[in-house]
Amino acid sequence: MNFNRALSKEQTSCINGIFVLFVFLSHFGQYETMPWNNLLLAIGQLMVAPFLFYSGYGIMEQIQRRGVAYIDGMPRKRILKFYIHFCMALCIYLFLSFLLGKEYSFVRIVLSFTALSSIGNSNWYVFAILAMYSIVYISFKQCKKHSMTSCVLFTILYIVMMDVIKNQAWWYNIILCFPAGMILSKYKDWVCSIIQKPVFFVFMITLALVLYLFSFSILAYEIISIAFCFLIVDVCAFKEIKNDIFHFLGQYVFEIYILQRISMNIFDRYLNDWIYLIVCILVTFVLAYNFKKLETKVDGLHIFKNFS
Repeated sequence: MNFNRALSKEQTSCINGIFVLFVFLSHFGQYETMPWNNLLLAIGQLMVAPFLFYSGYGIMEQIQRRGVAYIDGMPRKRILKFYIHFCMALCIYLFLSFLLGKEYSFVRIVLSFTALSSIGNSNWYVFAILAMYSIVYISFKQCKKHSMTSCVLFTILYIVMMDVIKNQAWWYNIILCFPAGMILSKYKDWVCSIIQKPVFFVFMITLALVLYLFSFSILAYEIISIAFCFLIVDVCAFKEIKNDIFHFLGQYVFEIYILQRISMNIFDRYLNDWIYLIVCILVTFVLAYNFKKLETKVDGLHIFKNFS
C-alpha cells in the first residue's frame, strides 16, 4: 500500500473533487427532487468530512516543513486571506438578494459576515474553517509543548460551544476530522500502520455504537466520520484514483462550495429537473473559475499583498 501516493496533493485534490460534486448535488436536492436525493441524504455530513480532514493534514504538513515561520504567518496568510475571499463572495449574495427582491434584517446581514448567519449562502463550513485555523494558531503559538493536545481540547470546546450557540448538529458533528488529519500528518508512519488493519475499523465502529447506545450520538458520529476519512486514505493507498474532471474540481472546492447557491437561487423560479441541474452546473463552474481568478487579482493588490 502506497500511503505517500494516497496523501499526495494530486490524489487529495481528486478526492476533494469527488466530494465537492456530492455536496453540490446534495444542495441542489434542496431545490429540486432528484433520484439521488435519498442516497446523499443518507451520506449526510460524511461528504464534507474529507475537506476538514485534508485541511488539517495539509496545515500540519506545512507546520512540520516550515515551522515557526508558517505559524507566525497564519493570521495574515491563512485566516485573513480566507476571510477576505469569503466576504467577496458574500457581497455577490448581497447584490443577488437585491436583484431577487429578498430583504434581510441589518442584524442578519452583519452576522452573515461572521458566517454565523446566512443571506442565501452556505456558511457553517466557512465558520468551522476559520475557527480551526484560529485554534491551530493559538495552540502552536501559546501551547508549544502540548500543541496537538491543545488543538484537540479546543476543538472539543468548539463542539460544546456550537451546541449551545447553534444547537444544530451539522455545525460541529464532523469537526474532529480536522485534528485527526493533523495527527495523521504528525505521526504518519504509526497511524498508517494501524489504519491498514481491519481490526482498526472494527474497533472504531464498535466504539461509535457504544457511544451511541449511551446517548453520546455526536461523539459516535465524530468517530464514524474519522473512520470514514481513514478508510478513504486506505482505499487510495491500495488503488490510486485518477480522473481529470475530479482533479479539476478539487482545485475549486471553496469557490464551488461558496458560489453554488447563486445559480440555484436565480434559476429556481424558471427551470426544473435536468435542465435546471445542467444550467446550475455550468453557471457554477464558470463562476468558480472566474472567482478564483478574481481572488488571485485581489491578493495581488498593493493593499492586500501582505495577505497573499
